[in-house]
Amino acid sequence: MEEKTSIGEVIIDTIELRRLYDLRKPKYERLLHLVYIILTAAIEKHEIKLHSITQRLKDYQSFLEKIERKRYKDPFKECTDIAGCRIICLFLSQVEQLKRIIEQEFEVIEVTNKKTAKKFDQFGYLSLHMLVKMPKNRAMFIEFSGLEDFICEIQIRTLLQEAWAEIEHYLNYKTTKEEKDQELLRKMFSLAGMFEVADSTFEEIQTGFSQLISKKIKDIETITALNLFKFSKTYFPWYGAEWDKKEERSFFRLSKEVRKINIRSIAELRTILNKYHNELEKYEEYHKDKEKKCLYGDRFFSPVGLIRAALALEFGKKFDLVFGLKGYSDKVHKEISF
Repeated sequence: MEEKTSIGEVIIDTIELRRLYDLRKPKYERLLHLVYIILTAAIEKHEIKLHSITQRLKDYQSFLEKIERKRYKDPFKECTDIAGCRIICLFLSQVEQLKRIIEQEFEVIEVTNKKTAKKFDQFGYLSLHMLVKMPKNRAMFIEFSGLEDFICEIQIRTLLQEAWAEIEHYLNYKTTKEEKDQELLRKMFSLAGMFEVADSTFEEIQTGFSQLISKKIKDIETITALNLFKFSKTYFPWYGAEWDKKEERSFFRLSKEVRKINIRSIAELRTILNKYHNELEKYEEYHKDKEKKCLYGDRFFSPVGLIRAALALEFGKKFDLVFGLKGYSDKVHKEISF
């Protein structure tokens, strides 16, 4: 926009600016919709667990406020965040993973790391910003036509970085710094440091837990929820679930039950499963034919269900008593003999 010399020129320019904004808005909306779809599909394909992905189109008032504040001469070229997506991830390592995915799916125009852009004694807003366009290889498809020159901003940050950004917004940091209130500034530096340390610590915990899960299970291992999960991954090759809250609840319940019946090691459990291998296959087939609903590919039962069935076959009435499942062992026997 040209510099304003009178109230009349400001009004004329604003009216024209609004007309141009309204003219471009449908394309920005289409761009945003397509970026969101591509992002969610790519992240799902790579099986990255996130907190959220959101999208927003900067409304006209916010657009006008920004170009006046930044004194943009060419608003639609210089204001690069009219269309924006924000990805909130859980761990710091996911930021780099997501960056690589975006680089594969879009034409990246610019990357700004707000963290590395700050000096060692600065703190505040931390995020990775990427400006992207639709890649040329998508231009042949009609849904991407006309979007070649339109830019979308994608922000990536961790959940803790998002929390700090939201909190900082209300802390009046600039005023505190200008007033040189040393005590308040010291507290804000300490708080920002705690957030960064917490982010790094969560990453270390996640790395350690991943190593714990990937560690090979041995038959001498004791019965724990995680050991039962790892054993199930090796004993039942079709079982491809990841360790999450649902699996955690199931295997914690199972580990308590198995210990109650006085099985102490993975070796003991393996022996029982081997003993009833054929019976468990019949049990599986019975329910597949009857229920016609499979949980894991062509399997009806989860490992937890099959382990319980094997224990019912081994311990009979004792199993029913310990597990509080009256008549369950007889039911398993009948369904195998059907």
